[in-house]
Amino acid sequence: MRPDKSVQPLTIRAITMSAVLAAFLLPATATAYEPWLEPMGARGLGLGGAVIASATGSDALIANPAAMSLVRSYIWENYYRYDNSTMGSAGLTALVDSFKNERLAAGLFTSMATAEPSHEASGTVLDEKFWRLGLALSLTFTDWLAIGVNGHYFNYKLEGLPDGDVKQKAFTLDVGAIGRIGDMFSVGVVAYDLLTDHSDERPYVFGAGVAARLLKNQLLLEVDGLLEGGKPWIRGGAEFFFAQGIVVRGGGGRRQFVEQTFVTGGMGYITKTTSVELSVQHQLDGERATIVGLDLRFFIR
Repeated sequence: MRPDKSVQPLTIRAITMSAVLAAFLLPATATAYEPWLEPMGARGLGLGGAVIASATGSDALIANPAAMSLVRSYIWENYYRYDNSTMGSAGLTALVDSFKNERLAAGLFTSMATAEPSHEASGTVLDEKFWRLGLALSLTFTDWLAIGVNGHYFNYKLEGLPDGDVKQKAFTLDVGAIGRIGDMFSVGVVAYDLLTDHSDERPYVFGAGVAARLLKNQLLLEVDGLLEGGKPWIRGGAEFFFAQGIVVRGGGGRRQFVEQTFVTGGMGYITKTTSVELSVQHQLDGERATIVGLDLRFFIR
């Protein structure tokens, strides 16, 4: 079977060769960029972001770098996402190799984005831009434990604010671990953005997830819980593989920090060499934003 295949305003527009494709943006008052919030691909979007314990490809690079070791594969992934609430487009391209070395997996990715969020107090339309480049490594210590780190540099600009522009450049790290419990369960833990400054408005974020693979790996269920400061973010999703190479996904979550509730869904077609996947997220409250993501993967090995 093929590999298993999340907001302050930040939406992104891909303009890079080979299709730079990734970002998960929040329709809220404009603030500095939150690096850990940049999203996973269409699979992660379809599962409501619940992939801390089951991520592959760009999902692993964003959600939990240790998850790159879950499946032996060599994937080239290109992803595009559009957010109607801010007219934002996001793109990411990523290479993830867990095939050549049994113990060490590596992932290289870059993403770009633009958006036009509104400033709530003044109603001004802002200009938001973002670029990121990262390298992730995952080391398998035993058959049941892997630890990963994602080091990434980002350059973020938010222009047009009444009190002046926001500009931020930094290098930061995400650190995670994955544990297997037999062939059926996996557990993931992760800490995001450990090197930049934090505050009550932008707290440290820690997460954990549990995934179960049922019906001979045809059905995957996952529940994730994150803490932003002291406020919870609960996400859950399900994924079912049909024999014809078709996969269907659904999920949802509640993020207390920005008081947002959302539902998600998606589907894809997977062959031995490629996959095409489409997912949608809809916010049930607030601006009722809709995000659409399209993902193209090439399975090199």
